[in-house]
Amino acid sequence: MTNIGLLTGDGRSLLTLLPIKSPQTRAGYSVPAGSACLVLMFAGAVTRVPVSDGLEEMQLFEAPRLVWIPDDEAFDLTVEAGSRGSIMLISRQTLFRALPASVLADQMRIILKQSLSLVLGSNDQIVRLVDEIAAEKQTAGPGSVEALEHYIGLTLLHLWRLLGANMISHQRSPEGLAERFLILAGAHKHQHWTVEDYASKLGTRRDRLRVAVSRATGLSPQAYLHREIMRDACELLANTGLPVSQIAFRLGYVDPAYFNRFFTRQSGQSPGKYRHVLRHRRNQGDDSYAAWP
Repeated sequence: MTNIGLLTGDGRSLLTLLPIKSPQTRAGYSVPAGSACLVLMFAGAVTRVPVSDGLEEMQLFEAPRLVWIPDDEAFDLTVEAGSRGSIMLISRQTLFRALPASVLADQMRIILKQSLSLVLGSNDQIVRLVDEIAAEKQTAGPGSVEALEHYIGLTLLHLWRLLGANMISHQRSPEGLAERFLILAGAHKHQHWTVEDYASKLGTRRDRLRVAVSRATGLSPQAYLHREIMRDACELLANTGLPVSQIAFRLGYVDPAYFNRFFTRQSGQSPGKYRHVLRHRRNQGDDSYAAWP
């Protein structure tokens, strides 16, 4: 197995890619704490082995298998002889850098803390992305670091989708309740469901949902929904020329006046005033005026 370390020009590590090419004997590899791990097994098997007390028991993953292990405690991976596949280690810093600069980032950051083990399809998009990462490292052409960061971001996006689909389709333990709420909120926030609607869809009580979401985000479900709508509103006001009335409709408000009142209550200024101040500061060369919140 060849260790392909991907570094920026200043020596900052992006990730480590470990191709598995049918070792003749069992091989072991250490995953340091703080590194997320993606395993793609095409043949053979790999075992996750805890290295400290208090971790779960050993886990065996047989090919064909896609395994995502979030950054947490250190552990070892033991690969059986004759196995084929790859192991990709992503540092916590790289993971945060690769998340999109949009409202999806918070959702993805929380969802990607969950583990995943799925049968690996022969045409899986993640397999192609990992191949592209390896190829980009080999060519190392102009803009290679930027290309690699985009490939990592796309890989994380596909993992987020797989994790989300897996959570929605299975009943999860209480610690997964907040994650499932975030997925539903991303899909239905512009339909302005009530907190009771979300609780009913998730098969739980409103107070239990409040506790789970507050622990995960620091906000109540209602406050989280309001924050996400405000982020979408600020992005549209800042980056499009749409009239405020059309932005209101895009955000699910039948009455633009109600959207105006909501925005003013949340930010302390009307949508029109927010856009005017932002444009004025941009014209003055001030890029520090960040979108609410």
